[in-house]
Amino acid sequence: MSQTRDATEFVVVDSAEGAATALAAIRDSAIVGIDTEFVGESSYEPELCLLQVATSDAIWLVDPLAGIDLSEIWQALTDPDREIVAFAARQELLFGLRFAGRLPGRLFDPQIAAGLLGFGYPLSHTNLVQKVINVRVQGGEAYSDWRKRPLSKRQSEYAADDVRQLLTIRRALIEQATGLGRLDWLSSESQAFADRVKEAESEERWWRTSGGSGLNRRALARLRELWRWRDDTARAANRPPKRVLGDDLLVAIAKRGPRDLEGLLALRGLDRPQLRKVGGEILTASLAGDEVPEDELPQLRRRDDPAQVAILGQLAAILVNSLAVENEVDAALLATTADL
Repeated sequence: MSQTRDATEFVVVDSAEGAATALAAIRDSAIVGIDTEFVGESSYEPELCLLQVATSDAIWLVDPLAGIDLSEIWQALTDPDREIVAFAARQELLFGLRFAGRLPGRLFDPQIAAGLLGFGYPLSHTNLVQKVINVRVQGGEAYSDWRKRPLSKRQSEYAADDVRQLLTIRRALIEQATGLGRLDWLSSESQAFADRVKEAESEERWWRTSGGSGLNRRALARLRELWRWRDDTARAANRPPKRVLGDDLLVAIAKRGPRDLEGLLALRGLDRPQLRKVGGEILTASLAGDEVPEDELPQLRRRDDPAQVAILGQLAAILVNSLAVENEVDAALLATTADL
């Protein structure tokens, strides 16, 4: 029979005094569990609404919307000598980069660790807690509006449960990894994941624009300039980029390459008041793509591979799956289709 969550109480941090107490607890802890609640659909970057921190003695629900300075807390969480335990940690890593300018010194991601130890990947938080330490946690608040205050009792308990078992799970996974001789795998794969998150955050992602794969190189140059204009505009207005101009319109403009404002606004979907106001800026961005020299034109990272590559990829996938079964590791952590 599975156990219910333990009785560790949580402390809501919504004042400078509370933040100072939480900061002292973090600084006294070599290993800290964290999670975040955020809303991402209405701003350029996700809005952090709650930071949950678990030490060996307490759970802290730190409220970023309370008007308190949390910079020292983020500096402490990303201290090079501190290990952070965070489940599916991509957004927590991004918040560290945003608020502290660096990644945590060490990361332990239980989702990755579980996949390397035969539990499956990617497991949900609820399933991972159940499988690894046989504890049942309640869900149900993932789609709450975390911007509203005060938080309900159920929201607070849900948020606390997200970090309540992180340190216990870490110990259990490390014990099993040690027995299998895979302890190095856990740290190296978590660090590799953190490095990939940082690299992806620093690069321009224009080439991921939906629908852009069929464009020629000149149209790709326009798409890149249009993407840059949209990104700058969205950042300045604190709006999601796709609410400034959708991917379909970016690709349509890049493909057509209008030479004047009349040609631009003739495209379906662009003859709208809010887009007419910035039509000149959009046209300027598109025309900048026309000025890129031929030898500097961009190209997508993917290429047209010969048919043999697909066959070899399928054979490699069979080998990867076989190795995964033999070693009780999830195949998704060994190699992606793109890797193969």
